[in-house]
Amino acid sequence: MSLNQLGIVKRNIVRADAAAVARLSRLGVATIHEAMGRVGLMKPYMRPIYPGAHVCGTAVTVLMHPGDNWMLHVVAEQLREGDVIVAACSADSDAGFCGELLATSFRARGGLGLVIDGGVRDVKELTAMPFPVFARAISARGTVKSTLGSVSIPVVYADALVHPGDVTSPT
Repeated sequence: MSLNQLGIVKRNIVRADAAAVARLSRLGVATIHEAMGRVGLMKPYMRPIYPGAHVCGTAVTVLMHPGDNWMLHVVAEQLREGDVIVAACSADSDAGFCGELLATSFRARGGLGLVIDGGVRDVKELTAMPFPVFARAISARGTVKSTLGSVSIPVVYADALVHPGDVTSPT
């Protein structure tokens, strides 16, 4: 199976047990990482966009292309309560893929936060919401909506392999 399957949107994924997610949400990322056998840790360049940001939930994955946020709009339709959007890019990009409008859409559909190996914008508004975001960069540079990616396929972001439905806790 290729990690770069394009044009796929899996609507039904098996999500992690809610009780397990709740228990893991009380632990720090270092504790979880070590208990898992020291695997699954993302690169340290991924940072919260505001102090104290915390999120733990089930991953709904997105594969996007540099400077193109179309698939973030698509993933919004697939979210359920307790989901965290985990967005990977097919190549490095620090464009501002997500801001206040998309975060509002994510939250309205049950999304708890965003982990993105790319940039975000509207940090003041995301902080005030508060909508936890862990990102590679902060950038006001906008994006286009023109290239198909995929939703709910295995992705590698910030050097971590994530499957749809995995528990994700970058904090």
